[in-house]
Formats: sequence, C-alpha cells, structure tokens
Amino acid sequence: MAHGIMENDWMFSGKGVVPWHEIGTVLDGVLTSDEAIKAAKLIWKVDQISVFAAGNWVQAIPGFVANVRSDTKEVLGIVTDRYCVAQNKDVFAFADELIGTNKAKCTYETAGSLWNGRRVFMLVNMPKSRIVGDDYQPYLCLSNAHDGTASLQVFLTGIRVVCNNTLTAALHTAKRKISIRHLTNMEQRKDEALRTMGAASKYFHDLEVFASMLAGKKVNITKVLDKLFPASKQMSTRQVKSNLEVKELIKTLFKQKDDLQNFRGTAWGAYQAIADYRSNAEPRRKTATYADTKMARFLDGDEVMTHAQEIILELAA
Repeated sequence: MAHGIMENDWMFSGKGVVPWHEIGTVLDGVLTSDEAIKAAKLIWKVDQISVFAAGNWVQAIPGFVANVRSDTKEVLGIVTDRYCVAQNKDVFAFADELIGTNKAKCTYETAGSLWNGRRVFMLVNMPKSRIVGDDYQPYLCLSNAHDGTASLQVFLTGIRVVCNNTLTAALHTAKRKISIRHLTNMEQRKDEALRTMGAASKYFHDLEVFASMLAGKKVNITKVLDKLFPASKQMSTRQVKSNLEVKELIKTLFKQKDDLQNFRGTAWGAYQAIADYRSNAEPRRKTATYADTKMARFLDGDEVMTHAQEIILELAA
C-alpha cells in the first residue's frame, strides 16, 4: 500500500473524527488506556528471537536478535541484543503514569500502528487551556518504533481549536520533546521522562509567555515569507508560480482570516498564519505519500515551522 497503514495495521479516532486515510474505527469520545489498546488492535507483543545466517541453522549470529510481532510472526526489525523492547501495553501504562492522576484519568483520542506495527503512536488528551485568548487542546503524544530505527519519543503539542492549527513552538525554557533509547527498561524510561520533561504544564505555561511576547511585536509578513520560501534562478516557471501562490495565500490568511484579526500585523499573527497553512492547506496535486508526510510532520515535528519561528523572532520588533 502507498501509505503507512498496511494490512496488519489499525487505528481508532475519537470524537467522531475520520481516521487517517479513512482506515480504522470512528469512535464517539475518548478512551482509557485499556479501551484504547483494544480499539487500536495493539494487544500483540514483540518477541525477540535469535538470528541465523542462511545455511547455518546451528549457531545463532552473536550480538543480534529479531523483533517479531507475536500475532503475525512478521519480523519487524533486526536489533542488537542490548535492545529493550517497549511493549505496547507498557507504553500505554507509561503515558498513564506521565500525566494521569487520581482525579483525572488519562484518555486517548487516537492510537494505532503503521507499517505492520513497526511504528506505534498514541495521542493523549490533556486538560484544555487558553493561549492569548484562544482555546487550545494540549496533547501528550508518544511514538514508538519496534524496528530499531527510532527511540521512544514523548512530545507535547497543541491544537488551536478554532482552526485546527498544530502548535509546536520550540522553547528554550521548556522541552517539548524527548527521545529515550531502547537500552533501559520501562521503569527507568519513566523516571528519565519525568525528570527530563518535568511537569507538562510548564511547556504550555511558557508557550503562553512566548505567544504573548510575539502578540506584542510587529513583523513584516512579506519579509518573513521571502526568507522562509526564497525564490531562486534555478526554479522552473511552475516552481516560481507555486512559490508566489503559497506566499500570497499565507498573506491573505495573515490579513483577512477572521480568527486572526486580534493579531493582525503582529508576529504571533504571522506565526499562526503560517501554521494554518502548514496544518490545513491541501496541495493542488496530492502525491501517493502526501498523507504519510503529513503524519510524519505531526509525529516528528515540522522543520518549516521551526524555521519560521526563527525568522519571525529575528525580524519582529
């Protein structure tokens, strides 16, 4: 299949939202971890078995094992024998302990797997907050690879409710994302995550400070976009035209979008206009990998938004 959801993958999406690629289960509401792991069909385990060279089935290859999915018996990846598997059920429990409390249960809006289980992800609801007058839905996201290609990643993100913008500002004062290598057990990983990330609320508190600062500064949107999307002599006529259209679309969002009128002309308005384009704009021609790219951008971060943030901070006055 062209996208990351393959024949042995599944996912669910709560609140009646259609799942990615329209494959999976639409649920009315969020779930507890016990419900979510079943709805996403992630109750399988990863077993580690010895690896043998073809023609030599007597002596295992030293130092390496295969990560094998328990239900389908598919090899998800070859890893060193120091690799500690973060089982799906343990990652859900890990998320519960990171933000769950006795007063409020940790609830999941989305969870699933990609590439036949090589990657597992989950999106955990956190209490809603407001940033410079706007409602935001904060999330704790976890992404885990079973093929040895990536660490267990824990990161924070927010969705601007009024327009579904993804907010992933990089702050010097609070970490948004940490990566934990598969060389320790889950209990040690939890201690490391709690120690490194601290209270998740700190990131969103500092994000409010950052947003307020940008909302109080002016910026020239044309200069921002010329640096973010530079034109060059090497571009074809079609590329030049596309480049100009992207800039004009973002300028229109910046100047005319109803929910940005309170931030018109400000650095925060410029940031949100670019975020709106990156989060919601549909390309004229969708490639076979478009949805995968968008999903990866959400899970791994958007380099364009990081660069936009740097430019806005440089030009804002």
